[in-house]
Amino acid sequence: MIPTCLTHHFPARWLPLYIFIVIFLVGCQGARVEARQTLDKLPSLEQALAMSEARYSSEKPSPKATPQLDVALEIKRNYDLILTRREQLEISKEVKGHFTKAVTQAEKKFEEGDENISQSAITKLKLGLAGTLNDISRFNSDIALAKLRLEKYLGVNWAEGVDISGPDFQPVDFPHKTVGEYLKSNASGKTPKGSGLFNMREAIIEVNKAREQLTLAGKNRKMTRALLVTEAANYDFGIGNEADLFEALIIYTRVLVGYYEALHTFNIAVHRFVSLCRQIR
Repeated sequence: MIPTCLTHHFPARWLPLYIFIVIFLVGCQGARVEARQTLDKLPSLEQALAMSEARYSSEKPSPKATPQLDVALEIKRNYDLILTRREQLEISKEVKGHFTKAVTQAEKKFEEGDENISQSAITKLKLGLAGTLNDISRFNSDIALAKLRLEKYLGVNWAEGVDISGPDFQPVDFPHKTVGEYLKSNASGKTPKGSGLFNMREAIIEVNKAREQLTLAGKNRKMTRALLVTEAANYDFGIGNEADLFEALIIYTRVLVGYYEALHTFNIAVHRFVSLCRQIR
């Protein structure tokens, strides 16, 4: 229905044109909404970068626009954060299961009058469970925030319950330990001087530090896994105690969560270095 007020301001012969314009504008708005792709699973990093490049290349340049290299770095940072928190979340859920089971068993033994079980031991297990639940909440929130930021950079919407299990989380392939090695392998020509060279050398130091920490974390991860399996089995068979299981769970959480944090730090250090080199060149 056409508002009656229009008939007082527009000649009747203009009404068909007005109706056409309104329908056209509404249709354009609908098209813009539908243009935002809805993703039901996390794409690969390469696909995410391609989405961003296509989006920003189609937009008109703006003085306030974020440089594309910065956008690529932010995409990598948030993408890797999703994978990091995904792995850490799975670890925390596993630890939660062990803590929950241990609390139930310890309380049952305490109620039955087992003198080897103390209220203090039960309290420690409950505190360990509370800490794990806090980690789960934090990891879920970080994933939600990273997904929100990727929405902005990729120009997409996430489906309800989006699947993030697909992409593997591995260290970036980056064997270079000096600025010279990297520039030589990439045929980058002359080494920059002044502040540019300083920034690159500073960034490569961060890469090497993160690589060393990741290597150490990887070695500790295998030993910690074996420790938890042993202590959990001993407790289930009744030949272990709450204190040993509690300690094993805390160590397991710290080492494995720390491993994926070290992996994230290394990848981001590499991404920063490569982005910096491109900007300087």
